[in-house]
Amino acid sequence: MATAPDTRLKMFEFHDGTVSGETTPEDAENFARDFQGLRHFAQKMGNALDLGDVWMAGYREADFTHLWSCSLDGKSGQGAMIARHAPMFELLQNVSDDA
Repeated sequence: MATAPDTRLKMFEFHDGTVSGETTPEDAENFARDFQGLRHFAQKMGNALDLGDVWMAGYREADFTHLWSCSLDGKSGQGAMIARHAPMFELLQNVSDDA
């Protein structure tokens, strides 16, 4: 028996600075801000460690998880947010399955 999708899961797509998803405009704006901040931080870390371009990042808190993956130029990709402490692989699988 298949389990019902978690209603707290919010999926997003982004392309050339526009974020869309089946969610509220406020959620899309929050996702966009988190994406920009995480990508900037991840790029700084990647440069310092000589790891190359960033294509994914995420963070988890006690009651929230955020993850995204994108093209190497950062202009298009997908992401997810969920209002729970979720395993990163679970969200990455959701993001990657839709790619």
